[in-house]
Amino acid sequence: MKDLPLVLTLGEPAGVGLEISLKACRELKGTIPFFVIGDFEQIKHFSLKFGVQITEIKDPSETLNHKNNFCVLDHKFPEKISPGRISFKNSPSVISAIRRAVNLIHQEKASGLITCPINKWVLKRGADFQFPGHTEFLAKLDNKSGNVVMMLADNNSFRVIPTTIHIPLKHVPKMLTKELLSSTLKTLVKGLKIDCGIFKPKILVTGLNPHAGENSTLGKEEQATIVPVIDELKRNGYSITGPVSADTAFTSQNRSLYDAFVCMYHDQALIPIKTLNFYESVNVTLGLSFIRTSPDHGTALDIATKNIANPGSLISAIVEADKIKKNRLKNENKA
Repeated sequence: MKDLPLVLTLGEPAGVGLEISLKACRELKGTIPFFVIGDFEQIKHFSLKFGVQITEIKDPSETLNHKNNFCVLDHKFPEKISPGRISFKNSPSVISAIRRAVNLIHQEKASGLITCPINKWVLKRGADFQFPGHTEFLAKLDNKSGNVVMMLADNNSFRVIPTTIHIPLKHVPKMLTKELLSSTLKTLVKGLKIDCGIFKPKILVTGLNPHAGENSTLGKEEQATIVPVIDELKRNGYSITGPVSADTAFTSQNRSLYDAFVCMYHDQALIPIKTLNFYESVNVTLGLSFIRTSPDHGTALDIATKNIANPGSLISAIVEADKIKKNRLKNENKA
């Protein structure tokens, strides 16, 4: 892959996406070239508040000539953006900005994507958005028929992966199949090798039920689904431990021993990492043809442009995308 600038989408325009992006630009001081896709005139209005010099670019390559500035590829929004106030009319532009970013990556004009949070409810109401979240939409745009994996990572190398993602808890047992778990583990290991440079990763897998089913007395999913997958992959050389009860999986000792923790559902994975390191944890999508990271928080409509939003998670997402870019340049032919 080529050494190109990263592209950043601002997500929900009424949320904190723009504020934390401006702050990230200010903090990074041109060390990692990136540009944003957004409404230049509206961004210019808000940028004055944060003391950041912005530059309108016509082509992503111009970013490299203005590394210290907030570079904007103009993308018009039909309705004036009011911080904290959603607009259904702007929803199609939010979606088309993401599409445009992915197209630029496919055209080799950007090296990876960082996405600020979207409001899925607004997009469903305003543009009939048919996806549970960013991850599934990006997989569709990338024409990925296989499984893509959502990995949350912090700056202490703690990584968690939910096998099932944005589905109601009552649907998890049905959705948790051998095929899905196996695909998740294989995609994870490949991603750790190429994106993180970890060529012999050690993985811990949690159970679904309390006490990991306690020999099927508290649930049968462990013995019926999880154990057979682990056994098969171990026979093929994977270093995997489990299923382990989720209430003891994330101890400090385990976090020092294992490179990643594969969990059975969304909150089982996200609660521990957000509790330990909320402001520096990053969402990384594995299994796409391109790099994608995002901050691990929501749109925060209530504090948009009040100059109190913490940009830490977005800065970490930009740094992580740059790190993955460099790792892929080194490791693509090694995994």
